[in-house]
Amino acid sequence: MSVLRPFPGLIVDPAWADRVTTGPYDAYSPDERAAISESNPYSFLNVTRSQEDVPVEWRDDVDWLIDQCVQSMQHIYDAGAYVEHDEPSLFLYRLEAGDHTQTGVMGLVPVTEPGDRRVLRHEAVRPGRADLLTRHLLEVGMSSSPISLTYRTDEILDEAIAAGCATEPVLEADGDGIHQTVWALTGETADALIAAMGDRPLYVTDGHHRLAAAVEARHRNPEIGDDHPLQWTQAVLFPDAEMQVLAAHRSVGDRAGRSADELIGTLSTVGPLTPCADAADARPHGPGAVGVYVGGQWFAMDLPPASGDRAVDLLDVSRLQDGILSPVFDVTDPGSDPMIGYVPEPVGIDALVARCDVAGRVGFVLHATSVAEMMAVADEDGLMPPKSSYFEPKPRSGVFVRRLDREAVAPEADD
Repeated sequence: MSVLRPFPGLIVDPAWADRVTTGPYDAYSPDERAAISESNPYSFLNVTRSQEDVPVEWRDDVDWLIDQCVQSMQHIYDAGAYVEHDEPSLFLYRLEAGDHTQTGVMGLVPVTEPGDRRVLRHEAVRPGRADLLTRHLLEVGMSSSPISLTYRTDEILDEAIAAGCATEPVLEADGDGIHQTVWALTGETADALIAAMGDRPLYVTDGHHRLAAAVEARHRNPEIGDDHPLQWTQAVLFPDAEMQVLAAHRSVGDRAGRSADELIGTLSTVGPLTPCADAADARPHGPGAVGVYVGGQWFAMDLPPASGDRAVDLLDVSRLQDGILSPVFDVTDPGSDPMIGYVPEPVGIDALVARCDVAGRVGFVLHATSVAEMMAVADEDGLMPPKSSYFEPKPRSGVFVRRLDREAVAPEADD
């Protein structure tokens, strides 16, 4: 059975794209999201808001929050901001940023439990965030930000995608430096793409919490049939050869309150620190090394040996975590420890330096994890440290909408 299924999607009307679509939810701070939502009632950030985006007096009232999301979705929908594709369709979604281009397939994939080899995870999730997303899915009754997946491509699948891109696009839009093109596929063109995709394994690159929410939504509705909309989740599938992976750098505080000179001395016991003129000189140009910023000074450093021989142990982020962050800085839970922060490569090294200078932290500049490394970890059912990779560009929110009520299962005929 194919892992890919068409659906009757909604695509933002080109005339509304600027007002409705936004960058990924976590690309903005809570204050930025609140300001955008207040100034633009048609921004999709009104639909995807969470507790940290609303006034303090309302943050504990999840029922109120979900109701606001429902009303915001209906407000955008009633304004005619979306073009409905009533026939179940696949969509091709091309993102162009600078000289980088990637083309994904937007459709539905099965909601799978952890351990199911059809959709492979590589990160743990925070239960609280997944619970809010579950309620959002069930009560707002729609999804917009798709799970991002990758797969090992081949010539036949590449040709099927190219054939779909030869048709007339239904949307072209620009936002935040990204040019987007969307094609809608039905009939034989969609069937050929579904057949070419087959049942090959899919790997989550972004959206572990959304997938966990889809699993929980199904758990809360145990009586649904195999063809129910909750058995499927919205996803965009990008070929591995086109994925662009960037690093997420670390800023780390010292609980022991050591001076910069003391920290340099301690780090030197882990491995030699080579003084560097600047960030560019310290930046690692391949795996196995890390740039270190401490007390206004830059150093290059080889990472400690891997703690094991599993694929996850061999990652630079794991060697940093196991060999430096845990023993030197006592950061044992990098997913929740307030002493560690993350700065994605697109935010910039200057931002990392500024955060370290303000808070007296140590900065670590990493080489990016590769798609092949991520796949190897997932193949072994391993879990990578938080923020091990940062995929760019990311799909914009609000371009596609999946409404569950448009996929209602038809009642069975009487015998």
